[in-house]
Amino acid sequence: MLFDQMTHFLFHFLDIKILSSKTKRHYQQRLESHCLLFTTKGTANLTFGNHQHRLLKDSVYLCPAQSELILKVDLEKLTTVYLITFNALPQMEAKTDRGEEINLEQTEEIIRLCNSLMALVESPIKEDILLSQAHFYLLLHTITQHRKTSNRDLQHMLEKTKQHMEYHFQEAIQVKDLAQMMNISAKYYMELFRKQFGISAIQYLMNIRMEASKWLLIKGGKTLREIASEVGYKDEFYFSRRFKQQMGMSPSLFMKSRRKNIAVLDSSFFGLLAPLHYIPIAAPLHPTWRFHYYKTFGNHVPIQLAVGRTPAVLNENMALLLQENLQYDYIFCLDNVTDEQLTILQKRGHVYRLAWSSLSWREQLLEVAKILDAEMEARKWLIEYEQTVQEAVASLAYICHERSMLFLLVRGDECYLYQDRSIQEVLLEDLGLNVMISDTQEPITIGQLSEMNPDFIMVLVYEDEESMMKWDELQSDELWLELKSVRNDSVYTLTHFPWRDYAPLPHLLIVKEVMQLLTADSSL
Repeated sequence: MLFDQMTHFLFHFLDIKILSSKTKRHYQQRLESHCLLFTTKGTANLTFGNHQHRLLKDSVYLCPAQSELILKVDLEKLTTVYLITFNALPQMEAKTDRGEEINLEQTEEIIRLCNSLMALVESPIKEDILLSQAHFYLLLHTITQHRKTSNRDLQHMLEKTKQHMEYHFQEAIQVKDLAQMMNISAKYYMELFRKQFGISAIQYLMNIRMEASKWLLIKGGKTLREIASEVGYKDEFYFSRRFKQQMGMSPSLFMKSRRKNIAVLDSSFFGLLAPLHYIPIAAPLHPTWRFHYYKTFGNHVPIQLAVGRTPAVLNENMALLLQENLQYDYIFCLDNVTDEQLTILQKRGHVYRLAWSSLSWREQLLEVAKILDAEMEARKWLIEYEQTVQEAVASLAYICHERSMLFLLVRGDECYLYQDRSIQEVLLEDLGLNVMISDTQEPITIGQLSEMNPDFIMVLVYEDEESMMKWDELQSDELWLELKSVRNDSVYTLTHFPWRDYAPLPHLLIVKEVMQLLTADSSL
């Protein structure tokens, strides 16, 4: 936003004029300098560049230099508009040809300063030109002090307080501390938070603490007092009461309910079991592939299988399960397991073969939850997912409006438009983003990419040497450097997890990552 950059410039006030319906209806001017338009009475129509804007009372409009300005005032009403021109050092560069509107909470002081500027400009005393410069700075300062906080600004600050709770929930956090971060009252903060997120800030903080406590209970090795302390409660008895209110059972009963011997033959099941708060005792894990699962669950999975879906890997994992000579409550596998293999696995416990190819990820979650008697957990998780999606849609509405996005896969010596079920269901359907897709799986050339010229590019690069070399080569190509997404610094390199894992947890992480990446630069 241009007005947010004001503190980085030195200004030279040039002139102030009053445009009034009493004298003239139509004003047209080529702006050689920057200007502020401030309407104190009535309304006026502003044409600036290729855009039209309605100037209303109690607002200021900032127009950068080198633009054609056309102003039509309403003759039926008494209309008064101040036109204030000025220069800036270094030169302000417009991020958009629309200019910028600043809504004001009050205008009395701004009107007084405009009148003072008019008097100083018309003063016969030569030295008053110095005072006019000082009054102009006062005017800018007053506009900044009295401008209304936009919905986008409020939303951004509320997100910051949410992040603070997520990162510091172990500490003693009070609503007044969160409100102070936004420089507003605690009462107003609570109203804004509930309106924005549909839940109170206190309840949101408790949800974070309860979620953390569930994993500490499941992983074991800590006393109730230690767990209470680690999630921000000084008293384990108070923590237990809160936990029972939230979960409908005591911490000890919850911990007992999660003690099931579960084996999974594909690492994607972590993304299905985690929302239900289960950790399998046998699962494919690898410190590189699906590193998130390895880091989060690695120390709590005693039987670590190989990662992969080839018949050789599947047979190796089945042999290891049979060698362990353990009985499992449940064995989960994908639909790549044959009937013959299914019969062999049934010797070690109840086997569920998930219809991974035909069921949506939501249906998969509910299916697994039904088997584990955790349907309430699944439905609660889906509600929280939808709330996160709604927050993301609201955050991205301004940034992504009418802007295109492209997913580029660099594999070997070729590039492809990447699309899979996750892109389709999460990015297009849930978030409603304008993602460019292709009907074919043919490689895409840099020339074709240049013709498409998307606003955002998300890049997935295979980690082999040939793919990395191709990615380096692409980034030095002149056509690549001319892409507007490259020039606007809107190219984002993604990791294969969560982007290539079709499961509930990775999809939640995708939503959060998209929101974080695209809202990080408020100048977009």
